[in-house]
Amino acid sequence: MALPAIIPKAIHVPLHRVKSTTNRLSKRGTTIPLVEDIDLSELAVKVSIGTPAQDFMLIFDTGSADTWIPSTECSAMDGCPTFLKHFKQSESSTFGELQDDFLITYGIGSARGTYFKDTISMGDLTIEDQMMAYVTNAVGPISEQEASTDVDHIILDGILGAGLSDGTSRFLQGKGEKYDPFPISLYKAGQIPNPVFSVSMTNDGGKLVLGGIDTEAITDKFIYTNLVDTNRWSVNVQGFQFHNHQNVEESRNFKFNIETPFGVDTGSNFMYLPRALANDLALSITMNQNTSFALNENGVYTIDCQFGSSLDSINIYFKSSIDKSLVNINLPVSQLITKKASEDECLLLFIPSDDKFIIGNMVLRDFVTVFDFGDIPRIGFAPSKTSLSIAGE
Repeated sequence: MALPAIIPKAIHVPLHRVKSTTNRLSKRGTTIPLVEDIDLSELAVKVSIGTPAQDFMLIFDTGSADTWIPSTECSAMDGCPTFLKHFKQSESSTFGELQDDFLITYGIGSARGTYFKDTISMGDLTIEDQMMAYVTNAVGPISEQEASTDVDHIILDGILGAGLSDGTSRFLQGKGEKYDPFPISLYKAGQIPNPVFSVSMTNDGGKLVLGGIDTEAITDKFIYTNLVDTNRWSVNVQGFQFHNHQNVEESRNFKFNIETPFGVDTGSNFMYLPRALANDLALSITMNQNTSFALNENGVYTIDCQFGSSLDSINIYFKSSIDKSLVNINLPVSQLITKKASEDECLLLFIPSDDKFIIGNMVLRDFVTVFDFGDIPRIGFAPSKTSLSIAGE
C-alpha cells in the first residue's frame, strides 16, 4: 500500500524589526540623522547554514537576489566586526566551495567574497546545496553597527536576497549562470505549495509567509500589478495623487508621461521619488508654504511637525494585472512624516532621486505585500490591519 504524498504547506516565519544604531539607515539611499521611532529599521530573519547548523540574523531583502554572510577571513579591518557571526566553512560537512567570485554593490556599501553551496534552513524548511556567498570584505550599514549601543540586542550578520533568479549578481555581471534564490529554491524543491511569499509588518516585527499569503492581516482585497522585467521586483507606477481631505479641488494629480519602474524593496527604508515629483508632493503636503519644508544637506526633506497630524493622503497608481485598469494604494500623509530624536523637527520619509526609484518599507509597512514569482510574475498590495502609526511619536 502506497503512502499518501505529503502536501507542502505555507510556512509562517517571524520577521524581526532591527533598529539601526548607525547613521546609515538602509543599504540603499543616503546618510541621514537617526530618528526616534521603530520605523527606520531593517526586517530581519533568522537562518541556519551548514552542518552542524550555524545561526545568522540576515536582512530580508527583496531588492537583491544574493544571500551572503561574513566568513572567518573577514576581520574588523575588512568590514566584519568581531561581534558578527562568522561562517566557519571548515566546520560544515556539507560545505562546497565554488570558484566564482562574488561582488555586489548597493546604494550604500558593497560586499566581496566567494560563492559556495551548503545547507540552509529557515524555520522547518531546508534546502541542500543552496548557492550563497561568504564575504571577505564588506562596506556599509552592516559593517557600521555598534554592539555597545544596540537598542534591540539583535545584530545583523548579512543579507538574505529574496529577489529573482535573473537578478543574481554573477548572472547580471556575466560571470556565470543564474541560480535560484532561497524562496524560489523552496518552491522548486516542493517544500512550499505556491510560487509566492508575502510580507506583513507589526510594531513587534512582522511575518513572512513562504508559499502563501497572510490574508488574516488585511482589511481589503489585494490589487495586483505585473513586474516590469525578470531581474528584480519592479513594477511600473502610473502616477501619484495628492488628496486634500478638506478641499478636493486642491487635490493634485501627478501622472507619468513615460513608463516609470519602481523597485519594491524590503531592504530600503525610504521611498525614492523622481526629484520634480518629490518637490511637488512636499509643496502639496505643506499647503504650498515654501517655508514649511526644506531639503537639508543630506538630501532629506525637513518639515514643520504640525503636518504630522495631517488628514490628507497620497494615492499611488498602478496598472491592474487583471484588466489593465488603473488601481491604487492609499497612504495617509501622517505615515510619511516622522520626528527626529535630537530636535523638534520632522522629516518626510520620501527622498528625491535622479535615477532609481524605490517603494521601501516605510510604505510597505502599511500593507500586506505579495511577491508572486509564478508564470506571470506580479506584486500585490492590500491594506494591513496593523498599519504602524509613526507621526508625532
